[in-house]
Amino acid sequence: MEDFKVFEQFMKTLKTLHDIDVDVWQTPFDEIHKEGIFRLIHYKPRVEKTLPTPVLIVYAYINRPYILDLQPDRSVIRKLLDKGLDVYMIDWGYPKKADKYITLEDYIRYIDKALGIVAKRSGKDKITLHGYCIGGTLSLIFSSLNPDKVKNLVLQATPVDFDAPRAINLWAKSLDVDKVVDAMGNVPGEFLNNAFLLADPIGLTFGKYANLIRESKDEKFLKTFLRMEKWIFDSPDVPGETFRQYIKDWYQKNLLIKNQFTLAGKKIDLRRINMPTLAIVADYDHIAPPEATKPLLKIISSTDKIIMNFTTGHIGVSVGSKPAYGLWPKVIDWMKERSQ
Repeated sequence: MEDFKVFEQFMKTLKTLHDIDVDVWQTPFDEIHKEGIFRLIHYKPRVEKTLPTPVLIVYAYINRPYILDLQPDRSVIRKLLDKGLDVYMIDWGYPKKADKYITLEDYIRYIDKALGIVAKRSGKDKITLHGYCIGGTLSLIFSSLNPDKVKNLVLQATPVDFDAPRAINLWAKSLDVDKVVDAMGNVPGEFLNNAFLLADPIGLTFGKYANLIRESKDEKFLKTFLRMEKWIFDSPDVPGETFRQYIKDWYQKNLLIKNQFTLAGKKIDLRRINMPTLAIVADYDHIAPPEATKPLLKIISSTDKIIMNFTTGHIGVSVGSKPAYGLWPKVIDWMKERSQ
């Protein structure tokens, strides 16, 4: 009888979900440049006068950047805009079969292109670079190559030391990357999503759906749940050669933290990071745990560097209710002080 009640409630929840329509990309923006799969967007200001130093957000090429603008009450973008920051963002798009040969060099080249456009529009030679997850790793590499172009560096849930003990790292280290890329070409987003589930298979499957049934009468909860589901399963493929590079050189050989990673013949020396640097880490991050980020601060040469540690997870840093009140005011204050 109890099992039947649970099933009945589950079916009612499914019907309710079917009747609810949700949207993402909550905050208005302009597309100011497009090149192949890449595009650069500029969010419309929400205050009369913005701060002088613009912010360029670099998200990962896995999943979609609208996690930072998922819904009005949990939008990092709106929090930045409301405090006067001038916000740009790179959207890496949806790679197609013909994009198999896009490499990490292409991503770094496009960050440089985007930064040049932002600098020209703003009249500022240096900007704040804000990277999230692998987007933070790309931002770190770019800043090492071009320290003269970055005024401030913000790294949010960014993996740098890939020997940190996590299920995703163990999975990546055991992967035969060449066989995967040679067989698939681009690596499907679903393939990576299944790998991420290994980090917390109970919590990320049964746990969240059990919670869904419990909260099924709360329409606000259901809308948030649906937006998260949309984001989770909106997973672009990763260009094959990019996947081959970053899995081999970062996860399997851990070259970046050792200052042995090379890109287009240039060695990436993290000691060249000399600008103010903020690292945001989450205690329950199953992708980039604190121990994957913290060693970086011992290597970079910046004298203005800080870690902000919060009790949440990889995605909770952006959409969790607690970080929304505790984390971002501190981050924004740090950015504003260095954006005058």
